[in-house]
Amino acid sequence: MWLLPGMLAIFVRMFGFYFLPSIEWTSKANDLSIAAGLLPAAFLSWVAWKAMDVTPLGDGKAAIAMFSAPIFAYFMGKNLIAVALPMTLAMVAGHQVELSFTVAHADRWGDSKCRTSVELEGLPFLFDTVCRVRDDVRMSLLPGRPAVVTGRGTSLGVFAESLSP
Repeated sequence: MWLLPGMLAIFVRMFGFYFLPSIEWTSKANDLSIAAGLLPAAFLSWVAWKAMDVTPLGDGKAAIAMFSAPIFAYFMGKNLIAVALPMTLAMVAGHQVELSFTVAHADRWGDSKCRTSVELEGLPFLFDTVCRVRDDVRMSLLPGRPAVVTGRGTSLGVFAESLSP
């Protein structure tokens, strides 16, 4: 149950909504989000350690699951605080906001779901990209320079609708 809200952030991203937690939030909540990730990871590690007496690890699938589950739990727990909490607040109490970010890369071609993307600095993995940015805007963005993201959200994060230099 602890990890289900952390999955919210992943599902929202899978459905094509690009949420960016604010730099201020990610820096303030960093220690708490690490602790929120370590708790379920430690618990699953303990469960896996206890299960090794009962479950033979000869089956490769069982061994992979037992060793990868704590890593997955860490990222879901960390996303709970770093992304899902501000995302939920943006869904419930959001309004039109502008947040400033620093551009990491604006000249790379993305994947098949996000060809024209801009990558931003200092944000969690998977939540550091704005997609569907016009080419003229992308070409005007330089690494290390600020960019303003506009969309629905709060001071803790924003669902990206547009990006400007």
